[in-house]
Amino acid sequence: KIIEPRANMRMRVPTKATLLAAIATSCLHSATAFAPPRAITGITTPPISSKSESSVYCPPLSAAGPPIISNWRYESSKGSVSGIVTNHPTIPDGERITTSAVKNPAGLNENLVVQTTSGSKYKLTNVARGAKVPALDAKRGKEKEARLEAEKMAKAASAAEKKRLAEEKKAAAAEAAASKKAAAAAKKASVAAVSKKSTPQKTPAKAAPKVKSSPVLSPATPDISPSALRKLAKSTFSLTGTTVGPNGKYLLAGKPSQSSGRAAKIWTAYLADANIPDIPAGFADKGDASAVEQITIKLSPDYERLRLENSNYNKVQSGLFMGRFVKKIDYIKNAPSNDRSLDGKVSALVIESGQYDLKALLAARNGAPLRGRALRDAAVSAGQCIQAVHSSNLVWTDLKTENFIVVNNDNFNKEVMDTKGSMGLPGVKGIDLESVIVKGGNPIDYSPEACPPEFAKAFVGGYGEDFILDYSYDMWSLGMTLYELSTGLAYFDKKSPSIVTKLLCEDTFEVDVSEVPDAKLRDLIGKCLSLEPRKRPDITGFLFHPYFITTGFGPISF
Repeated sequence: KIIEPRANMRMRVPTKATLLAAIATSCLHSATAFAPPRAITGITTPPISSKSESSVYCPPLSAAGPPIISNWRYESSKGSVSGIVTNHPTIPDGERITTSAVKNPAGLNENLVVQTTSGSKYKLTNVARGAKVPALDAKRGKEKEARLEAEKMAKAASAAEKKRLAEEKKAAAAEAAASKKAAAAAKKASVAAVSKKSTPQKTPAKAAPKVKSSPVLSPATPDISPSALRKLAKSTFSLTGTTVGPNGKYLLAGKPSQSSGRAAKIWTAYLADANIPDIPAGFADKGDASAVEQITIKLSPDYERLRLENSNYNKVQSGLFMGRFVKKIDYIKNAPSNDRSLDGKVSALVIESGQYDLKALLAARNGAPLRGRALRDAAVSAGQCIQAVHSSNLVWTDLKTENFIVVNNDNFNKEVMDTKGSMGLPGVKGIDLESVIVKGGNPIDYSPEACPPEFAKAFVGGYGEDFILDYSYDMWSLGMTLYELSTGLAYFDKKSPSIVTKLLCEDTFEVDVSEVPDAKLRDLIGKCLSLEPRKRPDITGFLFHPYFITTGFGPISF
């Protein structure tokens, strides 16, 4: 059975320890509860069958595991479970039974082994139609309680924000009145100074002394007040009022996006000003938004995964080849925050921001592929990112168009209209190193559209967690990425993740790259998408392919 992941989601591979623990528990119970009795010397026992001559039911020797109760219901008044039993040592299959009171009734769920207060164990399969599942009821209760608590906190935060804004408005009005009064006083003083010029002497023999008059003072233009700056910054940058990091170091803005289906959230953010902490750095001088640098912050409650990603950024950006990944700015474990739901409960990874990713660019072009210099620039960036990863003895496992962004480029609309690719794409950089694993290690999750056939077969076969990662995994993903960029459509466009995985596992599956218009690039992509992992090029062979050397766009350096 193929587990169907959601589209564009990373799928978690079940851990080996979990599977072994479940198998060990089942085997131990089978051995102790249902082992046949030892033979006693000197006594001849009759052959065992499903029923004896006295019509007393005996389970078959193949019976293993606890009795199974299907079509079950939980009797809350007695704390017991009733249903149809099979695999029972004394009761024939198909009989309806009612157990004694069960332990932990709130945890009852389908496909669960439960224990009664008398010590008996039963495995519950499908629940009866219309019957309640205590575990689900308990979960819904907790979710409702959490939702009510969140709504309560949101109302309190909203009230506090309204109060703060009212106080700021009052303070700004008072400050504006004081500035107006000071300006009027300065103007009055300048007029009085001019009127006090000395009257000239009428004696012709003696010249009247020159009297220097005071300069006319123009009303001073007061600087923007901190409260007015805060109000302007909030509307300009969509600041949420939430800070992350020591002393409110980073300001969160806008709404977060989900990170590939995981618990992590991606935020737009800004470094806080040192003197006015709740506005972005660089905005206080002239109130000029162009002087402010945007950054990106990933917040995750999974400390270990974010620690691993931070470590991966450090490795690939300090090796022999640095590649073209976004710059890592900061990493904060158990990040402090003025939001109680985040304070100390998440870690933060701060990285360079991009304006858009390559998937979004293709979508805006309505499926029109990249061409010319733009395609070559994107392909080189992708190759150099893989070069940095592989030279650090790592495997990326998550190379796809969504994980390449364009930085320092406000020409999105021009790029959309550049059908010949003459503008190029010099700012393409890689992001998201959360799933990078040491070569020879095992994957922790996967993207169906980026995984090669050999892994898909291992995953469907139930041993995906034991798959040994090699550089050839990334070369397949690189081929799929270039196919999408050069044709405008993903190879498995509009197919669900489960269908993609199924197609990759078929013995008749063959790669067709005939839609790639450039002959040299078509040859390169075909090599990367070889069904034989050993026949795929390594990253050096990729970068020195004739497509890069003889494209006519000038020399490139690796």
